[in-house]
Amino acid sequence: MQTQYALKQAGLTLPVTKLFQQHITALLTEQSQQTSVRAVVINFRDPDYSAESGGFHPVEMRFIRKDNEWYFDYVTDFSYMGRVYPELEKEIDFCWSGHYVFHYLIGDISITTEMNELWSLWESNFIEYLAMGVYQVTVTEESC
Repeated sequence: MQTQYALKQAGLTLPVTKLFQQHITALLTEQSQQTSVRAVVINFRDPDYSAESGGFHPVEMRFIRKDNEWYFDYVTDFSYMGRVYPELEKEIDFCWSGHYVFHYLIGDISITTEMNELWSLWESNFIEYLAMGVYQVTVTEESC
């Protein structure tokens, strides 16, 4: 029988839905069998995304394992920025360990309602993209 892990929040408290948690805990449960795993980075990539044609932004998430529980570290959404030599840069960054939310057009967001609204909008879009199957998912373990 596999254990289901609940994702914990420390540093920030955002309105993370159960549906989002179900998608992520399914990926984390696969990694939980090895007790030496102290963190997991999950990358979601649209193989067709480019600066020229657009597509679905790459997303990177990191979760830290403490005493057999998983904690949010960060969720970062990247996009190409720049016209002549576009580069992938952070567009939105939710960082629980750093206690901040960042958007490239606004900078740091310190008002809780704005953080919650941005998370809810971002999360609902991300779940839709997952349902559409646009991402290739890779999971990288960090061991002790």
